[in-house]
Amino acid sequence: MVVGLTPKTELSVHVNQRLIRDPTPDPRESLIAFLRRHGLTGTKLGCAEGGCGSCTVVVSSFDYQTRTIRHESLNACLTPACAVHMKHVVTIEGIGSVKNLHPAQSAIALNHGSQCGFCTPGIVMSLYAELKTNPAATEHDIEEAFDGNLCRCTGYRPILDGAKTNKKQKVIKSATNSDLSAHDVPFPMDLHAWHLARSKAEAYVFENSAYNWFHPTSLTELLDILDAFPAAKLIHGNTEVGIEVRFKNQNYHVHVDMSEMHELKQTVRSSKGVSFGAATTLSSLQTQLTAFVSSSGEPTQTRGFKALLDNIKYFAGRQVRNVSSIGGNICTASPISDLNPVWVAMDSVLTVRSKANGERSIPMRQFFLGYRKTALQPGEVVVSIFVPYTTPLQFVLAYKQAKRRDDDIAIVNAALSVTLERHGSQFIVHDGCFAFGGMGIAHKTLAQIRGKVWSRALMDEMSPKLLEDMPLTATAPGGQIEYRKTLAQSFVAKFVMSVCSDLSADAKSLSLDVREMSVLQPIERGISSGIQVFAESKGPGSVGKSVQHVSALKQVTGEAEYIDDMPPLHNELHGAIVGSSIARGLIKSVDATAALRAPGVVDYISYKDTAGPHGHGMHQDKHDPNIIGPVFKDEELFATREVVHVGQMIGMIVAKTEAQARAAAKLVKIEYEQQQQPIITIEASDAIAANSFFPIERRINSGVFASTPPARITPLSAAEHFVEGTTRMSAQEHFYLETQGSLVVPGKEDDEYEIFSSTQNPTETQHLVAHVLGIASNRIVCRVKRMGGGFGGKETRSVFISCALAVAARKLRVPVRCILTREEDMAISGTRHPFAANYKIGFTSQGKLISAEIDVFSNGGFSMDLSLPIVERCLTHLDNTYSIPNMKTYGRICKTNMPTNTAFRGFGGPQGMMIMEQCITHVAEYLGKPVEDIRRMNLYTNGEMTHFNTPIEDVYLERAWQEIVASSDFENRKRAVKAYNQANKYRKRGITIMPTKFGLAFTARHLNQAGALVHVYSDGSVRLAHGGTEMGQGLHTKMIQIAADAFGVPISDIFVSETRTDTVANTSATAASLSSDLNGMAVLAACQQIMERLKPLRDQHPSLSWKEIVNKAYFERINLSANGFYATPDLAFDWTTLQGRMFSYFTYGIAVTEVEIDCLTGDHVVLRSDLIMDIGRPINPAIDVGQIEGAFTQGLGWCTLEEQLVSPTSGVLLTRGPGLYKIPGFKDIPVDFRVTVMDGVRNSRAIHSSKAVGEPPLFLGASVLFAVRDAVRAARAEQQLASGGSGEVAAVPYFRLDSPATSERIRLACTDAFVEAARTPLKEGEKPWSVAA
Repeated sequence: MVVGLTPKTELSVHVNQRLIRDPTPDPRESLIAFLRRHGLTGTKLGCAEGGCGSCTVVVSSFDYQTRTIRHESLNACLTPACAVHMKHVVTIEGIGSVKNLHPAQSAIALNHGSQCGFCTPGIVMSLYAELKTNPAATEHDIEEAFDGNLCRCTGYRPILDGAKTNKKQKVIKSATNSDLSAHDVPFPMDLHAWHLARSKAEAYVFENSAYNWFHPTSLTELLDILDAFPAAKLIHGNTEVGIEVRFKNQNYHVHVDMSEMHELKQTVRSSKGVSFGAATTLSSLQTQLTAFVSSSGEPTQTRGFKALLDNIKYFAGRQVRNVSSIGGNICTASPISDLNPVWVAMDSVLTVRSKANGERSIPMRQFFLGYRKTALQPGEVVVSIFVPYTTPLQFVLAYKQAKRRDDDIAIVNAALSVTLERHGSQFIVHDGCFAFGGMGIAHKTLAQIRGKVWSRALMDEMSPKLLEDMPLTATAPGGQIEYRKTLAQSFVAKFVMSVCSDLSADAKSLSLDVREMSVLQPIERGISSGIQVFAESKGPGSVGKSVQHVSALKQVTGEAEYIDDMPPLHNELHGAIVGSSIARGLIKSVDATAALRAPGVVDYISYKDTAGPHGHGMHQDKHDPNIIGPVFKDEELFATREVVHVGQMIGMIVAKTEAQARAAAKLVKIEYEQQQQPIITIEASDAIAANSFFPIERRINSGVFASTPPARITPLSAAEHFVEGTTRMSAQEHFYLETQGSLVVPGKEDDEYEIFSSTQNPTETQHLVAHVLGIASNRIVCRVKRMGGGFGGKETRSVFISCALAVAARKLRVPVRCILTREEDMAISGTRHPFAANYKIGFTSQGKLISAEIDVFSNGGFSMDLSLPIVERCLTHLDNTYSIPNMKTYGRICKTNMPTNTAFRGFGGPQGMMIMEQCITHVAEYLGKPVEDIRRMNLYTNGEMTHFNTPIEDVYLERAWQEIVASSDFENRKRAVKAYNQANKYRKRGITIMPTKFGLAFTARHLNQAGALVHVYSDGSVRLAHGGTEMGQGLHTKMIQIAADAFGVPISDIFVSETRTDTVANTSATAASLSSDLNGMAVLAACQQIMERLKPLRDQHPSLSWKEIVNKAYFERINLSANGFYATPDLAFDWTTLQGRMFSYFTYGIAVTEVEIDCLTGDHVVLRSDLIMDIGRPINPAIDVGQIEGAFTQGLGWCTLEEQLVSPTSGVLLTRGPGLYKIPGFKDIPVDFRVTVMDGVRNSRAIHSSKAVGEPPLFLGASVLFAVRDAVRAARAEQQLASGGSGEVAAVPYFRLDSPATSERIRLACTDAFVEAARTPLKEGEKPWSVAA
């Protein structure tokens, strides 16, 4: 026992002013697990790595130094429960309820800032924390408060508007200070008194047989602990250790909590610099550095502090910075640390201490010995770090480039320092340090310039030596080799020019040209703003009005229930998947012996537990219950012999708790044989080279290419020019915030099962579970309350977990639940299909399109799933909005050793349109004409036919084009972009206008149907059920509006509980953007039946109210229930003849987007996007605008940020979780985001003249890519100018820029000497560290 630490056996935590006592606490338990175990399920688990913010809570603690209360937002998924002993935790439930909303909650709800709602509690808590700690928060402060939160649904704009404004659009902090005070959650009085009674924090220890949690409060206590336990793990915020435990399977038995080590939080200023305590949090460091910089009498002293601030600003999210410590960040020795290069470059010095050896100093330049290795000896702890002031001729700058600006891991970061000596009018390099994260110190580079005169010419000398200092091979870990080498050179170039600029006042020869001045600052975005233009109905009903999402209040208060929020059932068990560790091979043996002996384990489930071909039930010998699939039965539920992708389910461990199940799943031993090199991508060198295709393909030929050409054709000879090329687009992860999950409950009799699933497809779930169990579908009920996002990813891939759980539930006769972790979900559930295309386009000299010959390849993964209809939709959208008289299209599906790819918002349509827009761009650049001219001259007009023989009707593309050109001021802004590019060498802007057309209907005709069940009760209230599922798109809200208007009652009289297969049978998936169309018509049909029955009574008693009429009808024995049904008419497309109507109608839109790029880093910012959409007469304009913004943002992510990377040798997905896979954040949306819904347009083929809106706007996000391309083209023109060319953008030859246009692709496309010098080709037989899926 360490002297001075009080042994504790009980964890005491105040949560929402209520004391919770927990005996024998487990140091491994996270705060979120603790909260949820105690029934507080409003806090959501989205990623378990502190990257999404769904688990944000506020922790208030007593600061013994200031004797005040400190409030901080943090990630409950990383914070150990033991770390909040005798602290106050405020969760979403604590700040308000549906009946008593906190201003932060009402602000989000009233401004339509919650869709699926899963991320909403975390977002509200981040806003609450900001308002609590900073009542005078500015708009900038509020935007900064969300840098650790993600949302996949909304597009962020309504959240920001809600956080910053009230209903009258006055700039405030969501409420007055008095409102905030009235809703504040104060620090518990008894807890406050407990702390006030003590002069210092309590030192204690939680001990059990296996794990210890030490909480020292003095350095002496800490050193005693480390002396007794040299392998103890020091924890401050657990932001690194939590990741190690979860993802690297580390197991630490001794934890030491550093959070109240006040001796290690001291800041001491001296004449030479500042010493920061090692336990200082990054947020505190940021605050102190800001104060030092602003108050410094000599600005040159704080250049290093400014460099630190530059990188802290983009270091993780606020929740992480609030708890992460300086010392912890240093000692993890992470090669991607944003701060370590700065400490090194500034020649900072660590003070370390141990009980055995006392105190010593270690210069930071000597601290890092290798990958994750430091100079610390056993028992030593970092006490402080001394940061010297910079001298007048010492210059320090820090740089970082990542995929996303905020809360992202650096691809390359650097801190560059140089000290000069003045000799007359010249400055000589005396010393310096060029430190690069993960690549070390560039010693050769510094040696090359030491003693030389500082000038621009040093850049040319430094670059070759820099590449010698960083000899990255083409196969080096981390990949992006050429980009990393280019960035290193670019950072040095920026640094040289910045120092030259600083010296130019004394040395005019070092002055930068005015065109170069933008190199001195990174791209900064302004405060976000948005405008939404739409018309609302002025009639008496609710249809056409912006009714609030019916679950909004429950979502902002944490009261909305998702699968994992459901209370545990009696005898409930938990399942954990046992997956394949290889991508391609055969299973030799499976040994679950060790797993079955593990604590809490009940059973191991495999294919042997499925019903055999001759098992019980209606299927008999025709039934193979282990072979499933949504369309083609080509997947094994549990692998029997062959494995075809990493993560493939081989079995499932079932245990009493989730933790026990997951721990035991790792103990199952699987041996493999005949392992083979996996097929990963669709590249010509991979799947195509192996001729690995599924046997079904699709073709659409029109015009002269048709098997029977039409009477009137445009001959191919009309084409005066042709271009040929290839384009590719990568995968996209759904990243719904609620991962796949299900709970299967066996009935007590008659072989009944109840399934609670986060699925878009309850009927498919019902059917496949029945198939697996060998029973009839009428024994199974699937129930869906809501989903925390879906986007197509829960249309088919959600079913497999339910099937596996059903097998376990039948065998064990108890409920079994499984919620996938974020990394499991991303690794096995599939993505948007990657596509590639080879094209040949014929056109006239004016740019009129004559022909398009396009061969399309998609990566289907290991099974068909929905790949065929996705390829079909791709082929039918290859025209986008353009009339092309002759088209020859061919679609094939590659079979690879990847998880099967699946539905994703747009369902192949965006890929088809992307291909065509790349073709259009190629045509325009070949002709040297503006791409917008080529687009406009080829737009469809009314009466034309698509290449798949569907008529173009009621198209308003020309009107929309004219309106958005005017409202966006496109022509003037295009001239302004040109002027900006002429005035700036290293920054370029681009602008584009781009249309979209999206067809509405399932391509499988039988799916275009829906049912509804409406009950009117004798008190006049209405209960409504329909076949659609709610995943944030506001479907239930719209159905309520439709029913309310049909009955002429307020929406408060209508109630939708959930979607169930026993109320509405044989439903289609909630997909294809059709749920409002189909279910709305079914709801209306049911309501009309009831109204027709009530008509005689209403005619007889016109003065009676609705409730009186209904009550009278009951006594008159009139049926007040109705089953509505709807099937979309006129759909009869035949793939053999290519005749018949494919789509019921089309939704159209146009976007104008302007961006700015940094030509030296590839960084970009979306300055402004204007969208105009023809969506008919919206049922709910606010919800539809939210869908437009959310879809656009998702499309923006697909085309710029999101890139799934896979190991080409092992098939392992490398980008699992938000740490490595980046979806757009709050600061990635357009700075100026404008949405207009066209007025005066109607659609006779859908409910109330509306149009589908979920998927159609997504492709408009690609306007960002083409605006980026426009900027890159200007950068290439700049390079031509430097090489003696004209410098005219029109003279730049066509170049290929695939999607996504990541920072890497943007920078490498801005070709220059740095890029050329960084070329690192693969040697024969080599494979890169990663490939884009």
